[in-house]
Amino acid sequence: MVRVFAVFFFCFTVPLFSQNLSGIITDEEQNPLSAVLVFNVQSEKKSYSNIKGEFTIEANSNDELRFVRNGFERNSKKINSSDFNNPISISLFRKAEEIEEVKVTNLNLSGDLNKDSRKLTKVDKVAQLQREIGVPLPPEKPREKPSELGKNVLLPLIGIPPTADIQAIYNVLSGKARKQKSWYKYEDLQDKIKWIRSKVPDEYFTKMNIPEEKISEFLQFSIGVQPEISKGIKARNLSKVLFALEETFPKYLNR
Repeated sequence: MVRVFAVFFFCFTVPLFSQNLSGIITDEEQNPLSAVLVFNVQSEKKSYSNIKGEFTIEANSNDELRFVRNGFERNSKKINSSDFNNPISISLFRKAEEIEEVKVTNLNLSGDLNKDSRKLTKVDKVAQLQREIGVPLPPEKPREKPSELGKNVLLPLIGIPPTADIQAIYNVLSGKARKQKSWYKYEDLQDKIKWIRSKVPDEYFTKMNIPEEKISEFLQFSIGVQPEISKGIKARNLSKVLFALEETFPKYLNR
């Protein structure tokens, strides 16, 4: 009886353990694609394709994998049990982009198609984000709330009976409230950058032509121009953050 129960338990617990899934990623002409982000939506595990387009990632049956690379349409695949038997094949298609009217004599082309295409193409500013993954919000930081001129100073003065919040008046007139707001904004920005860098290895950015010493600067720029990044960080939705960052790569590199 004990042996039968052990076999029964083993059969039902094996699927709970992740397995290594391998595959090859190519473009529409079957050329291997390197530096493709492979993201497991369920486990938030991630991997990248090598120069041959090959990748390996931990996954379970029914997991959804998403494939992201700058300049290509995103792709996704639902994993089934048979996919673990042989490497899977994924194709990414280049994004359709409008060509700007340019004067070729002034371009100073380098011969690097990846770099020169950024000079010749117009970046699409509108991206359709995939559905968000709802997770509990992180606890807020314990902070002293900055005093506001209208709410904390003027409103009490015109109330019945009128009152005066001396500390609030001091905070506003001395500039303390303004400095607090600026500091909190800076703190929040650094926390956002730290969160992304803790989740995404430097290799992901360097393969997109962002030097290692410029990664934090790039993330600061991206958070400023793409509000969806802050929303994704607040929801702890790494997938949404990566999709939004995909749009800011060409904007930053074209500066």
